[in-house]
Amino acid sequence: MNIIMKLFAPSSLLLSAVVAASLVCAPLQAQWNPYDTQGYGSVFSVTTGPGAIYMVSYGSGVVKSVNGGSTWAPSNNGLPGLTTIESVYYDGTELFCGTHSGVYKSVDAAATWTLASTGLPASSASNCVKKFYHYNGSIFAIFSGQIGSGTGGVWRSTDNGAQWYSGNGGLSSNMNVHQVTAINGILYTTTSTGILTSSNLAVTWTAFSSSAFSAYSIQGTASRIVAITTFGYRYRVMQPTMGSWVDATGDPSNPTGGQLILYDGKYWAISGTGEVTRSTDNGATYSQYETGLLGADVITQYCFHASGTTLYLGALSNLYGTPGTTTEVGEATGSRVLPMPYPTLFSEAFTVDLSEQGAGRDLLLLDASGREVEHRRDLPAAPVRFERGVLPSGAYRVFLIDRSKSTRFPLGTVIAQ
Repeated sequence: MNIIMKLFAPSSLLLSAVVAASLVCAPLQAQWNPYDTQGYGSVFSVTTGPGAIYMVSYGSGVVKSVNGGSTWAPSNNGLPGLTTIESVYYDGTELFCGTHSGVYKSVDAAATWTLASTGLPASSASNCVKKFYHYNGSIFAIFSGQIGSGTGGVWRSTDNGAQWYSGNGGLSSNMNVHQVTAINGILYTTTSTGILTSSNLAVTWTAFSSSAFSAYSIQGTASRIVAITTFGYRYRVMQPTMGSWVDATGDPSNPTGGQLILYDGKYWAISGTGEVTRSTDNGATYSQYETGLLGADVITQYCFHASGTTLYLGALSNLYGTPGTTTEVGEATGSRVLPMPYPTLFSEAFTVDLSEQGAGRDLLLLDASGREVEHRRDLPAAPVRFERGVLPSGAYRVFLIDRSKSTRFPLGTVIAQ
């Protein structure tokens, strides 16, 4: 298959020279650790599924690794030739990818792809899905073009992409939508003219108070939200009462885009200005977090993806990872044969790896009062992902149940931010 390469993707000769020069002075102790992507550069999108990492590399489409990033191979069977792939996303069940020729999905770990664009506007270079988001049983496709006559903006599906519907109710025709995310049970969207919220899964949107400015990305918890805006990085206290926006310090001036992710209890940001920054104080102050980035990757980063104990960063020439700190909460430490939920501090999802436990086990989730909030039965011997859904902020205990022995084992406590 011949995938069209982006015009701004570097030539292999230039890329090799830049990386080689950087390796000479790369530090021994790096914040970011590069994967050997074997020449697959311009990593614009990253996602993970059971036992695999997927990334979009311009010129090669969807590329997959099943050994932790040691080797990679294209996985484009069923995707149209002579097109551009923009995004790849795993929603916990199926893979989706956005292309200049439509939205495609895979139910067999990217072995094959089929068109899944029923109800969607036509995709093109100027209006295609660069981001997906999954929440509470719905998947959202965020088109890059202006909403206009209903072509760009947010589109939603409640049946894993079999049928799509517009999610632009309440959004203006002159808006470009940048991101959709859930915070404390409410959907937020960042657009070219403001921040809006939805309490009905993007059927309708309402302007968020005092947020009529360009915003590119937003994350947060029940008590505070943080955003990348045209005025810089800002945060806003939400509880016990909503406060005013406060400008952060240490952030780049006048961002023109970017992505913000809340992972491992910290805010991580890229903003199109050539800096990776991190905040360890709830978005109030930021500092550079770039050690280990090679060559031009120091000034050109494209995307984050968090999975388990790794935060991924896609950049111009490489894919990088940095480890999170998953600390056991409220359980005994020491030698451990049972799987531990990770990450313990989560905003969207956590995972329990049952690969070594044998099939047929159950997982039980209890809230702080001991009430059952979720019970997964007869599970496979594989990583099991728990989406946050509508879970409120707080601590939850995770138990493994072996029904053959009528035994319940505590695995640990996770905290929904």
